[in-house]
Amino acid sequence: MNGSRRMLKTCLTLVVLMACTGAAKAEQKFGNLRFATPGPTITTLPMQVVSEKGFDTEEGFKANFTPTSGSIAVKAMLAGDFDFSLSAGSALTGAVSGARIKIVYVHVEKSLSFLYARDGITNLKALEGKRIGIDAIGGTQDLAVRRVMQKAGADISTAFFLAMGYQAIPVSMIAGALDAGVIAPPIEFQLINSTAKFVNLGFLGDDAPGLTGGIATTEKLASERPELLRAVLRAHAKAHQFVLNNRDETISIMRRFLGLSMKDAAQSYDTTVRPYFNKTGVISPALQEEFIAEQIRALKIANSPAAARIFDFSYLTK
Repeated sequence: MNGSRRMLKTCLTLVVLMACTGAAKAEQKFGNLRFATPGPTITTLPMQVVSEKGFDTEEGFKANFTPTSGSIAVKAMLAGDFDFSLSAGSALTGAVSGARIKIVYVHVEKSLSFLYARDGITNLKALEGKRIGIDAIGGTQDLAVRRVMQKAGADISTAFFLAMGYQAIPVSMIAGALDAGVIAPPIEFQLINSTAKFVNLGFLGDDAPGLTGGIATTEKLASERPELLRAVLRAHAKAHQFVLNNRDETISIMRRFLGLSMKDAAQSYDTTVRPYFNKTGVISPALQEEFIAEQIRALKIANSPAAARIFDFSYLTK
């Protein structure tokens, strides 16, 4: 009897060791991959799910994240310091400007942000001459707020657009250093829950489409390591679908990842994640052209690059 138990225990130990060895080998296939991220935001939620659910190790890599502003992330990625960037909007700006970058996955195709202002500013035209916080000059937030202001008849040349990274904007608004700011969910709760009063001037994405959630990499990596790229996209696609189809567990992840209460995480999921995440990770050629044209106007570039040079979703299907 005791001999049978010892044999069973030995067999179970071997099974566990074999499983662990298999997982270790899978993770070592591509090793540690470096992702530049704008920080804990809703647009980077799928890659957080990749890490928490182990979709990265299933595909043979380990995702390592470094908070980096979008423009710096592009330069660092081109220099070889990062393998991927999760700042899709800034990657698009770099690609349109001539950087050899590919955008290979898009899960949010709107400017996923709100424009808040201090109490007393009740409309967009009232932002003339005011200090407006944005994440980066030429980024999605910058283009979005300029467009909606112009649509409302505001003279944007009189406003002061201050690039400071998305996390510093609510703090600066609460301190009174800004008159308004573009707020990326879910950090609007910092304003909502503060003692100061602020006005929500509206969701920017309905009037200003913008590339905000996705993955970019270099042309060099895409051409030289296509299997690695496909592994990353498979893991991300799994996480994308998990977010859409598993509300309760996603809300729990959001609570930890974004530092929210369960109530605020649930509200953010229902009002922002579920309505504005697309279903496939791919955007149409027409929308690709629209995004490029918007960048051309903002950057005042004479020649428009072909969408096929910048957007490449073929790695999702190969």
